[in-house]
Amino acid sequence: MSDDWGDVPAEPELTDVPADDDPDERPAPREEREPGRLLGVDVDELVRSLVGPAIRQVVQKAVTKEVKAAVEGAVADALDPTVIEELEAQAATAATRAVSDELDALDEEPEDDEEAPALYFGSVDEFLREYLRGAYRRRIDGRHRMWAARWWEYDEAVIRLEALWRAWEELRMDPSTGMSIWWRDHADHHMPILMSPDGPFAQLTDGDENKCRQGDPLPYAEPPNGLFPDVREASNDQ
Repeated sequence: MSDDWGDVPAEPELTDVPADDDPDERPAPREEREPGRLLGVDVDELVRSLVGPAIRQVVQKAVTKEVKAAVEGAVADALDPTVIEELEAQAATAATRAVSDELDALDEEPEDDEEAPALYFGSVDEFLREYLRGAYRRRIDGRHRMWAARWWEYDEAVIRLEALWRAWEELRMDPSTGMSIWWRDHADHHMPILMSPDGPFAQLTDGDENKCRQGDPLPYAEPPNGLFPDVREASNDQ
């Protein structure tokens, strides 16, 4: 066997590589600049639109991309290095502030002292008595349409009327389409079921107190005292 292995390449000479953590090689910290408007870019608005859950480095990269696009479209005499440096400095300041604001917002707890709008009616009984029976007038003949003056003796009727009341209280706060939505999605859904011969009043015995003519308010009898307390008074006592 031959001992001739051919020419072996010489080992490369090692050269001194400056360490990454050499303090002399680090860039000097950028001076904080008040963000304004440069090259048609509102620096503060731009940065804040990009800040969310992102960290500062991600924001500054996105800002740099937007700045480059603005610079590329600028006229040649606007490409002054000092202007670009000023823009980048302002972007860094705006990014820092925007991130700080986002973090502060996450730490803020919702205000506990904001009170919910007061109820207009204090109970489902008041809602039915003062509003619904006069607004939803139908001829109740005990055959084609049913209604019980003693409505509070029928669980399903109470639950549906309670739902109508609560929905009305919520949607009345919408001055534009709130009432239209209430009629369409709530009243016109529950009321035909309540008045149906197969509805919750289907077993109702015949009686004049449970009938009314077209245009008259729906039949109504006052429930026992204390059955439907005014919830507004309970809220005021707390």
